Amino acid sequence: MAKRRIFNVQTPLGYRVSLSRDRWRQIIRFKHPALKGCEKEVRECLQNPVSVRESAKDAAVHVYYNECGAVFLCVVAAPSAGADYFVVTTYFTGNIKEGNELWKR
Repeated sequence: MAKRRIFNVQTPLGYRVSLSRDRWRQIIRFKHPALKGCEKEVRECLQNPVSVRESAKDAAVHVYYNECGAVFLCVVAAPSAGADYFVVTTYFTGNIKEGNELWKR
């Protein structure tokens, strides 16, 4: 049975990223409740980020940033089976972290 998805979008890096309902529930219930109702912003961050960087801990993990008012929305995407990625987590941050920049608007 396929996981129920909130979205599956194409990124500027040429691969797709999906967000399942179960993952979203974990994020907004336990990790970052301030993101409740921000599914549209998370999708937009993946489709049209201001910057995409490699994670300092794992180069295969990509960190997407987009402006969201006075802060940045950060979306962390990791590889899944096949060529696709999935949303690991997402949160608000005051700045873009250092690291190898893969893409910039």
